[in-house]
Amino acid sequence: MSRVVTDTDSAAPLWLPEPARMFPEQPYRDLLAIGGVTEPVSWVQKWKTQLAHLSPAPTAHPSLLWGGWLPLLERCRQLVDSGERHVLGLNGPIGAGKSTLLALITRLARELDLPIAVASIDDLYLPWTERKQAMAGNPFGVLRGPPGSHDPALAQAAIAQWRRGGTLVLPRFDKRLRQGEGDRCGQWQGEPQLLLLDGWLLGCREIPEATLQALLSSESDAAEKRFAGTHSATADRLISLIPTGFSAEEQAWLPIWNCHLKSYQPLWQELSALWQLRPQRWSLARRWRFQAEARQRRLSGSALPMERLEGLVRSCLYSLPPNWYQNLSAEAVILLDSRRRCLWSGPGPQADLHPQSALESSSATG
Repeated sequence: MSRVVTDTDSAAPLWLPEPARMFPEQPYRDLLAIGGVTEPVSWVQKWKTQLAHLSPAPTAHPSLLWGGWLPLLERCRQLVDSGERHVLGLNGPIGAGKSTLLALITRLARELDLPIAVASIDDLYLPWTERKQAMAGNPFGVLRGPPGSHDPALAQAAIAQWRRGGTLVLPRFDKRLRQGEGDRCGQWQGEPQLLLLDGWLLGCREIPEATLQALLSSESDAAEKRFAGTHSATADRLISLIPTGFSAEEQAWLPIWNCHLKSYQPLWQELSALWQLRPQRWSLARRWRFQAEARQRRLSGSALPMERLEGLVRSCLYSLPPNWYQNLSAEAVILLDSRRRCLWSGPGPQADLHPQSALESSSATG
């Protein structure tokens, strides 16, 4: 992945519980300031007291709890206190622990009496028949996951109406239905002050067609010629980021997935802010997802067949290659190691992630 500035000369925040001291202090202080925390030491003491009375205790590693989840909750509280209705986006790869996070946020929000609703991009999958048609013939053999399998227009319209003072009505999706392919299972409605929306492709934008074709070209010289003048350096750098292991069919479908992203942009524009969970290496997403499936198999005795799981994981890594699409101009970035511990936590602009503007595009939040 792209290098993240971790400021090795900056000590870990000693005012945090010892197991949480894995990331540099100054970016973390700056992250807390985004959520309105001006006295971090006092803030930590208050949360220590509150967490001591929380049962069962959060299962996240302390570095992730303090480095990511609690700062995110403070940002949620700040947006709620603004008096306006907001949507806060959370981007993270499959297996990163987004569902666990949302469950914890829901618990803590109840404790704090915060009117927060949570939803996933998974809830926006198209109905069964439409989804089968939209995903027909794709190289991964999946019926959910890649761009084009969702109904972002439905969510955007629902959010726009809610922000004007109406009731928020969103579909719900149950991935256990239809032999594990999933289907809609009703809807949720309410009048929260904040919607926390998560998804692996949240905030991703399409790449201009000429740029994509240059990236897919196997001849660097020919690609550079297409980017004469100010574009040549960008093309030269991005060509080195072409993922390996693509089949010819997967490459042929890349422009299709890229085109589908256009329909998601009105929904991304509804985001008041975007936070990103980012793995130290993108290959970790596959390991995490397989670990989660193995745990599900142990607990319930049922899980996706291995070949279907492989296709689902691959679809999320190869329909939108992370080095091209996941370098978002996020408000905050939380860097995870292989054990989902927080290695770096701070404002997005301080993380040297080569923003997607290098692809002549911009993030969902501008």
